[in-house]
Amino acid sequence: MILIDLQKAFDTIDHEILLKKMYCIGFAENTIKWFESYLKDRTFIVSVENSISNSGSQTYGVPLESILGPLLFFLYINDTQKASDSAIILYANDSCIVFQHKRITEIEKQLNKDFKSVCSWFIDNKLSIHLGKEKTKCILFSPKNKNKKDKTLYIFHYDKKIQQYSSVTYLGCILDESLSGDEIAINVIKKINNKLKFLYRKNRFLSKYLRRVVRNAIIQLHFDYACSTWYINLKTCLKNKLKVVQNKCKIGRAHV
Repeated sequence: MILIDLQKAFDTIDHEILLKKMYCIGFAENTIKWFESYLKDRTFIVSVENSISNSGSQTYGVPLESILGPLLFFLYINDTQKASDSAIILYANDSCIVFQHKRITEIEKQLNKDFKSVCSWFIDNKLSIHLGKEKTKCILFSPKNKNKKDKTLYIFHYDKKIQQYSSVTYLGCILDESLSGDEIAINVIKKINNKLKFLYRKNRFLSKYLRRVVRNAIIQLHFDYACSTWYINLKTCLKNKLKVVQNKCKIGRAHV
């Protein structure tokens, strides 16, 4: 897997290209004109301490903190898949290329080919990849019992090697080389224990009903998030630790 990080993705959307893509997708002419009026004639100013700049024209980008901004970005990158023969997973500006094969040499060959093609697609669409530390990176998944003597991936962006990691975070999930789910479970247990300590200190101020509401709001989400992907492969000892934490959350006189 190659995890791609885009630099200032929402700020570099080309309005003309976006409107052309909407036309190709099949948007009605009046709808495209409405979006065109929504995007054009935008201005911005910069404020530093007590100084304010003159207003400037904003000819690129979509509003990030808006309802339409993410939707327009999705429309803009929706055809990235056409640039790759491998599977591409798209979620806002967090994209990744995935290819599966038994031989590492084949994985390297295909990923390098598709990564080069996707990078060219980004250039054509006026988007740029962030190649800094902990940004664009790669990881090789394999079974736990697989021989780990030679597991180095050589993926390049021109002459720069993409750094390989033994675990990566994607959409809030920690993925290790064997997809065991252990690191996610350890992280979940740590987060929940920290929040339980806080709630224990406030326990006397909360009724049974409020304890249930607070638990569901700030604790239960850690148990639920993507649990179907990481819980199934957990070691028995970690499953038991999760059960212990769950028991601590039971509603009762001495529990949260």
